[in-house]
Amino acid sequence: MSEIMKQKLQIFLIIVFSFLSASWAKASEPSDFAKYFEVDLDAPIPDLQALEHEFEKATDVYNPRYLLSWDMGTSFDPIWVATITKFGLSETRIKAAGEDSLYDMIKAMPSEYYPYIGPQLHISQGISEKIVNMPGIKETKHQFPSRIAPQLADIEDLQFLSPQLYLLLMPEVWPSNIKPTDAPRRRPAQLPRVYTPQNVFQNAFANVPENGFGGRSRTEQGLSADNLRTLHITKTSPLTSADVLAFLDTLDGVESFGTLSNLVKISHAGALLDFWEQLNGKAIPLNGLKDAVNPCQRLVLKMKWAGIHNQFAQKVGAQGFDVDEWAYTCDKTIKAFRVARISSATLILIKNYKKGVYRQWIDPLKPFYRDNQYASMQAVIEMNKAPKQDVLTALKNERAILEKLRPFGNTLLTAPIAQ
Repeated sequence: MSEIMKQKLQIFLIIVFSFLSASWAKASEPSDFAKYFEVDLDAPIPDLQALEHEFEKATDVYNPRYLLSWDMGTSFDPIWVATITKFGLSETRIKAAGEDSLYDMIKAMPSEYYPYIGPQLHISQGISEKIVNMPGIKETKHQFPSRIAPQLADIEDLQFLSPQLYLLLMPEVWPSNIKPTDAPRRRPAQLPRVYTPQNVFQNAFANVPENGFGGRSRTEQGLSADNLRTLHITKTSPLTSADVLAFLDTLDGVESFGTLSNLVKISHAGALLDFWEQLNGKAIPLNGLKDAVNPCQRLVLKMKWAGIHNQFAQKVGAQGFDVDEWAYTCDKTIKAFRVARISSATLILIKNYKKGVYRQWIDPLKPFYRDNQYASMQAVIEMNKAPKQDVLTALKNERAILEKLRPFGNTLLTAPIAQ
């Protein structure tokens, strides 16, 4: 099977499984995952040398001992020769990654979909006997589907089509075969007629004192707390416009810090951090969701693990930040900016999730898939959680934030900052 078809099959199975899985298990509470998104920047760093040795043994049978493919040496590594020889002489079957997940996905699918994937599974290399001998899949070997999409039914010699393309024969994959859901027609609201006197706004502005009502002056307005920096920045300290603008002024230095060497070190430290959290019961399914919730705090934590946080401090210190204060200000700015620009669709999703609307579909899933769903939904909530005052501050500086963050796209160094 080609790599493209493998990817298409995997995507198709994931989509079907997400909606149609019916394996029952005791449900987790959605809020169980909220605590995992907290970041402790003062946590002690473990013995990284020992952790890396353990990580190498757990994640791979062979350590290539090089970082870049164009700098791997000119001769075969003796350990690699011994390793490949050992596996070449072994008759023990090694289970493929994702094999159990594929089995669960197929088992959860309606049996009427089996004729469109079964023939392909039977001719694909590396598919386990457990899968090809599943009831319903076993009977599809060398069989042509009986239900054909009307768009393709008149094609001559269709029975000679490659099994890799049988998915296209299924009527359900064609959007035109799906009947749209009828929605009630919306009647436009009849707004009452309101009489507005001519030049009403011009007259109003003409009668307002230059410095506003209440005796305020422009000088007094300029002394507001919003224009002052926060002296002791914490996770919960309020965000001011001065803090936001100071953070934005650090981004040029942050960008220059993103050299290839530093990015490799951060990525490697991130892999070790995820592995350590997994060993200590602090990881969640899809542990990368933590980076989406608190991108800058996780970024600084990885820098500390990589031993390059002091170099980063020189980039942000010009604006009076230490690395922890920069991380807190960055995350508060990004979260407040997300909430300020949140879409109605995301709001409806979060509201329905908090009401438990989706639990009837999530709870029946197997624990692995159920926890993935709950962790992902909790991440969406945490990503869009910000105090009202921080949101108002982000609104005041929306244009400046947008202009400064736009060049970074969806990633600040290695941290995902997408809305």
